Parts: sequence; C-alpha cells; structure tokens
Amino acid sequence: MSKNVVGIIAEYNPLHNGHVFQLNEATRKTDASEIVVVLSSHFTQRGEPAFLDKWQRTALALEAGADVVLELPVFFSCHNAGVFAAGAVDILAACHSVTHLSFGMENHNCDLSTILDILIHEPEPFKRELRRYLEKGFSYVKARASALEALIPDSGSILSQPNNSLALAYLLHIEKNKYPLHCVPIERKGAGYHDETFQGTWASASAIRKAYRGGKQENILDALPSFSRSLIEEACKSGRIAYSAQKLWPFLQTSLLRSTPQEIAKTAEMKEGLENLFYKLAGTSLSWDDFVSQATSKRYTKGTIQRFAIDWLLGIKHWENRAFQRLGPQYIRVLGFSSRGKKLLKEMRSKTTLPIITRGYIPSFRGPSRRLLQLENIASTLWEYLVDTPYTEHELRAIPYQLENGLG
Repeated sequence: MSKNVVGIIAEYNPLHNGHVFQLNEATRKTDASEIVVVLSSHFTQRGEPAFLDKWQRTALALEAGADVVLELPVFFSCHNAGVFAAGAVDILAACHSVTHLSFGMENHNCDLSTILDILIHEPEPFKRELRRYLEKGFSYVKARASALEALIPDSGSILSQPNNSLALAYLLHIEKNKYPLHCVPIERKGAGYHDETFQGTWASASAIRKAYRGGKQENILDALPSFSRSLIEEACKSGRIAYSAQKLWPFLQTSLLRSTPQEIAKTAEMKEGLENLFYKLAGTSLSWDDFVSQATSKRYTKGTIQRFAIDWLLGIKHWENRAFQRLGPQYIRVLGFSSRGKKLLKEMRSKTTLPIITRGYIPSFRGPSRRLLQLENIASTLWEYLVDTPYTEHELRAIPYQLENGLG
C-alpha cells in the first residue's frame, strides 16, 4: 500500500510554536507517515546568518516531529525566492519518496492559478508592465507584483506577503518541472514574517531573535516550545548563537578595498553600477549594518544587499551563479533523522536520482558537486566567526544528528 510522505522547506531560525503548528497540520492534512524537512544552511534567504547552527536547528526539527532533515546548500538557501524554492523543491523531488509539499501562507485560501498561468507563459501585457516598473527603479519582486496588479486587481497585495510569494515560487517550479508533488498550503499562525512584536504564544522568528539580541527573551518564551527554549538557553551559555553579521565587517571591508570595482562586478547577482557603490562604501562605512543601510534603496532591498555581501565573501561568481541555477542541487546531504527516518532513508537511497551523503567532504566529488561542498565549508567557517565559541572544522567533522531521547 502506498504511503504519504510530506515535505516541508524551512529555516527554523529558530523553531517556534508556529512551526510546530505547521508540522502537525501538514501531517493531519496529508495523513503522512513521515515528514522530510529541507533545512537552510548557515545563511538564510535574507542574507543573514542563522541564529543557531544547522545541526542545532536539525535537532529542533526532529524534536518537533520531522523524521528526516536534509540540507539546502548555502548557494540556494542564501538566494532570491525563486532560486531558494527551486533548490529545495528539486531536493524533495529527487528523493522520489516525498508525495506532498506543505508550506505556510498568509492567505491560504486564495487562488493562485491565474497568477501562476501569467508567470509561466509571460504574455506580452505582463512583460510590458514589468519593463515599465523596472525602468522606474523598482526591485524585480516589487516590479513583478506591480505588473501583476495591473492585470489582476488585488494580486499585488497577495504577493507582497513573503510567505505567499514563496508559495508561488514553489508552485511555479513544481508546475514547470511537472513534479508529482501535491501542494498543501497552511495558514500562517500569529505574527507576520517580518513582524517583531510579541503576541503571547505566537511570535515570528524575527521577533524572537530581536528579543534575544536585546536580552529580553523573557518576553517571548511562551512562543517557543519547551525543547526550543532548552536548546537556545544552552546555546546562549555555550556561546553558540550568531546574533548578527557584524563580526564579518572587517572581512568584507578589507576584501572590497583590496579589489577593484571591475572585480566586484563579477560577483553573483551583482547589478550594473552597484560594484562602484560597494567599493565606495567599503571605505566610508563604520560597520556591517552601516554598509547595508547605506547600500539599501528602492531598487535593492536590505535582503538583496546582504545576499550580495555574502556572495562576495563566499566568492561566488556570475558564471557559477548561472551554472548552479541551471544544474540545480548535485547531492542530498542528510543532517539528521529519527528512528522512522532511518527506515525512510534506506528507501530513499534505492530511489533517489542524486547521491545521498552524510559528511561535508567527499573525496570522489568533482566539478559542481565539489564546489557546492566547498561553498558550504566556507559558509560554515564564516558562521563560526560570529559565535563566541567556534568549532574548528565543524563542517567537515559533523555527522547526522540522530534523535534518541529528545531534548527535554
């Protein structure tokens, strides 16, 4: 008898009550026997360092009900919504065991089919409106939303919500590739994605991180399941939390000043003219936040600038960016599993179209596979600079986390 396995794409930065709700609802709505989570690497979709390392977040995911946690490599996890979604969906599809994809939405009952059809076929009226807004200096995301609004009233307000926008990216990639994944949207509970206010048992990951940065974590403890509170408390004591990217400023500043605008222009996703601004701000900015703030504009959001900066530090070039987007993920890396997940992994190994690995260094890897692993090692090394107690060669030495007795 066939079984249902639901996939969830997440950052868990950190994992809170809203995430637990989604995991439970995804299981209930799909009648899934197992949950597979594709988890972001050490840098997130907004170009920020993850609050906890990926093995800590893996432990939280497993404690919350996941059975297998797979890594979304940093090339995909620290990218725009389209590339982020494509990489994660490709990994789930390559497992050939996942039957459903569940994701959160601000408007889970809205019909995205008309919007999806326009984005897939890109009719001339849409292209014309898109060009018009891009020429006005809008970012691509805002220009796309405005172009859709011109054709479909109220669509712009729907897509202005980050979870709705990401949901559309998942649907778009699934439809384009004809993946046999059934999509199950779930209404997002509590605070909005960027909302930094506290609402009792519901708070966004942004609000939780802000509270810990300001030493006011007592305000948001009710928004965290007990096992998250325990792990974060231990991470605080042991110096294993990355509160911000500030400590990377000397690396960014020095490397930019030692380069030329022409060299900076070769960085992935770098737009024409932005290389001159980066070079100038490297000499005048006082900190990472100051640099990002001065570079942010109507056309380039804070998240976009932060991703540019991380791409520069990782050394991702334009040609690599295009190549990896075309090639997609080259392997499936296991970050952790439960006892049920162990059985599912055995099944996945017999079906998958990509090699399944458990370590950060595979001597036999060549070409794109080796380069993606190298980028992962660089990203992890950068992340370790941000914590008070760095682990040497953590990326290369770590093995998958196995859930046994739980975190408490």
